[in-house]
Amino acid sequence: MTLDLNRRSFLGASMAFGFAAATTPVNAANVSAVLRGDALKFNGAVVDLDPLKKYYRGRLGKGIWTGRKGLNKKGVELIKVVQSARSDGLEPRDYISALPKNIQSLSGKELAAAELYLSQAFWKFGRDLSAGRTTPAVSEPDIIISRKKADIKGWLDVARKKGPAKVIAQLRPGHPQYLALRKALSSAKGAKARQIIVNMERWRWLPRSLGKKHVMVNQAAFEVQVVDGGRVIDRRRVVVGKPYHKTPMFSHTIQYADFNPTWTVPRSIAGNEILPKLRKDPGYLERNNYKVHTSWKADAPVMNPHSVDWNAVNGKKFPYKIVQQPGENNALGQVKIMFPNKFNVYLHDTQAKNLFSKKARAFSHGCIRVQDPLQFAEKVFGKRALSVGKMKKILSNPQTQRVNIKKPVPVHLAYFTAWVEGGKVTFHKDVYGRDKLVSNILFGRA
Repeated sequence: MTLDLNRRSFLGASMAFGFAAATTPVNAANVSAVLRGDALKFNGAVVDLDPLKKYYRGRLGKGIWTGRKGLNKKGVELIKVVQSARSDGLEPRDYISALPKNIQSLSGKELAAAELYLSQAFWKFGRDLSAGRTTPAVSEPDIIISRKKADIKGWLDVARKKGPAKVIAQLRPGHPQYLALRKALSSAKGAKARQIIVNMERWRWLPRSLGKKHVMVNQAAFEVQVVDGGRVIDRRRVVVGKPYHKTPMFSHTIQYADFNPTWTVPRSIAGNEILPKLRKDPGYLERNNYKVHTSWKADAPVMNPHSVDWNAVNGKKFPYKIVQQPGENNALGQVKIMFPNKFNVYLHDTQAKNLFSKKARAFSHGCIRVQDPLQFAEKVFGKRALSVGKMKKILSNPQTQRVNIKKPVPVHLAYFTAWVEGGKVTFHKDVYGRDKLVSNILFGRA
């Protein structure tokens, strides 16, 4: 049920509000009178009552932004805070476009509705600022970032006690890159400003704390950083997925490293890339140190590749498990650094070291190939726990060996096409077309 409060003829909304708290009393109604049903209409806008009911009923309908004298100081402060949304790449009209210029002349149920409309504006602005206007997935199956939840009751309670500006300041992401982009936005224009805003949106998706020590993979920059205590202690080139094998976006924790790893060939690669070679030459597997198993079961025995009629095998439903053994020609090289996930992606060494000299490095099937991976692993695990010298001793044994990390390190597979370094913004090519997806949602299709 929607309660319609459009009986009064309101003036059009203006972004140049100059409200001050009224000095003459206005007969402000208790919001309890309009806190019925699922929603109410206010000057053409719909106010969703469900998120607000619990808070206002707990206060017996008493307002935060309005009172006996109409719009109060906190209400004026809230409007000013929302009007500053553009400094965070957000649009004030998305939150207060229905607010009439004559709000101070409202009374009764109309003023009560204005109170609820302002609360909705407050929590929506707080939600968008802290968690993003878009959902992180934006219809992309390779992005699995959970959207942060809005604590509407808690935010309103703190705003009532300390004012909305303090709440909004706390909800704003504190990542140094976000704040640097926010500063850069103030002087940016046109397409560059939009690109900055898209990247600010992505920072809102990330956890508020990335971890005192963490790994940040910026896919758009083809780079990985190890950050400790806010300081970049390691930075190196990476190779990421091809545009049709995009590296996914998510956060996890690094848990262990495998030295002299095996490589279990994914079904898609086995069916699309290896099967055509086997149809021409079944000896391909033996020459490249692969073993083929009768099925994907954990205990499936090894079989003779010459016993299979590869021309009769369905590439789309490849039934056999192919595993490349440790060795000089192993696709994963000497080490893979693991954070087990549903995409089966990880950081690893590579035989194709020539690719690190390329400017654009989107060549993999989705995993992240790291330049000089032993030096990288030393920074991640810590020199005392796993020095390069210790790793070389481990590698002298041809068998696969696993080393667990004592304290798991957060890793963030991110995608930033705008990055600030030394006060200057570097813009990267949108190799996966992800900027366009987010931009279409934020700004509409051009």
